[in-house]
Amino acid sequence: MDFGMPYLLEMHSIEECCALAHELGLQFVELNANFPDCQLDKLDPAALHQLKIKYGLYFTLHLEEECDPFAFNAAVRSAWLKSARHGLSIATALQMPIVNMHLPCGVYITLPDRKVFLYDKYEAEFYAALSEFRAMCEESLSGTSTRIAIENTNGWKAHEQRAIEYLLESPVFGLTLDIGHSHGVEDADEPFFSRHDDRLIHMHGHDGAGKKNHLALGDGEIDLRGRFAWAKRREARVVLETKTIAALRTSVARLPEFLP
Repeated sequence: MDFGMPYLLEMHSIEECCALAHELGLQFVELNANFPDCQLDKLDPAALHQLKIKYGLYFTLHLEEECDPFAFNAAVRSAWLKSARHGLSIATALQMPIVNMHLPCGVYITLPDRKVFLYDKYEAEFYAALSEFRAMCEESLSGTSTRIAIENTNGWKAHEQRAIEYLLESPVFGLTLDIGHSHGVEDADEPFFSRHDDRLIHMHGHDGAGKKNHLALGDGEIDLRGRFAWAKRREARVVLETKTIAALRTSVARLPEFLP
């Protein structure tokens, strides 16, 4: 199994992340396009390739959390498609195995008795954008081993599950199981992951207690041994997704306790 670390708020450069990952014996760094140092227009594949060689590791990429290539506004949708395409070009240039992304839930309207998600209400418009995005990803990743992994966040609604299943019809898509996010919503998404077990290709591994997550391994109540056994069975990579250097160090030190 390969374990990696996320880009951390305490870091001052991508190289600093690489140096820490190398020190801790991790295999990869997940760059996060939300951070200024990881902005897609700043990433230089040639420079990153040199870091791969220098530190003996590789990269994965997390697209911006607000990335929404399905927006009804055509100009906004086009901008996000262009940005995502650029991210995929960087990923393929560096032979990244994974590009991670959240599925945007979109805007919802609160009625007296329920919330109505516009991507559910206006299904035809949503699926037209979803189809355009899937086609762009297939074209961008044709002939490569890079895959896009859709990450669970706050519990997928039925229309989101249908949309992800539509994406999973394409071989360039897979799933990221964030075990802390899952725990925070009482594992509501696990039946979906079980139904699509063969598409699990990535995992965000951290501990959680109640709705609090991103804890160091062993500081919460998640069945870490079971989750890592699942990742091993599916040959999925695992990001030790803590938010501080101290918690990452603790997680790496405790990791052998939870390996299958």
